[in-house]
Formats: sequence, structure tokens, C-alpha cells
Amino acid sequence: MAFYNTATPDSVYIQPTDNVTRTPEIDKIREWLPWSIINIFIGLGLGGIMPLIFSLLCRNNKRNNDFNGARTMSTLALVFNVIVTLSGIAGWISLIFFIIRFR
Repeated sequence: MAFYNTATPDSVYIQPTDNVTRTPEIDKIREWLPWSIINIFIGLGLGGIMPLIFSLLCRNNKRNNDFNGARTMSTLALVFNVIVTLSGIAGWISLIFFIIRFR
């Protein structure tokens, strides 16, 4: 948006656009960040890194007001969180079972 200075009509002041108005729809997109952080411990590190990356990318896309990118990264974070949680729980249960069984 341009504003003209009344003192000197030849100069133009351009308002910075750093403060982008966020749409209400983009605020409804979940980042799944706390679940991703917990999955680092459940998935024994390596498996939990992928949901964390997608959660951080979702947060970055929300800041940049990229609705489609944020929605895609949120969905990927959710899918990888479910996969890591279920496989991590199954892994921990089987590890405990084998420790008790073959002790």
C-alpha cells in the first residue's frame, strides 16, 4: 500500500508488509508438535524425527500464511505420528516381553 507525503508530493512512502493478516482457517490447522516431541522418546529417536520435521514445517508454513503447505505438512505429521506411536509401543512391548521371557 502506498501513501503520498503531503509535504513533498514527489515522495512516496510504502508501508512494510511484514505483518501479514492471518486467515482464521490457517489457525485451525494443527501442528502436532507436542506429540512429535513425545514420539522422539517413544520411537527411540530416529523414528520420531520425521514427525517433528513435518510439525516444524507446518508451523513455518502457517507463519508464511501458506494454507495448502501447512495443511499438507499437518497431515504428514499426523500420519507419521500415528505410525511412530503404534510401532514404538509395539516395540517397547515386545522388548519387555523378550526381556521377561528370556531372562
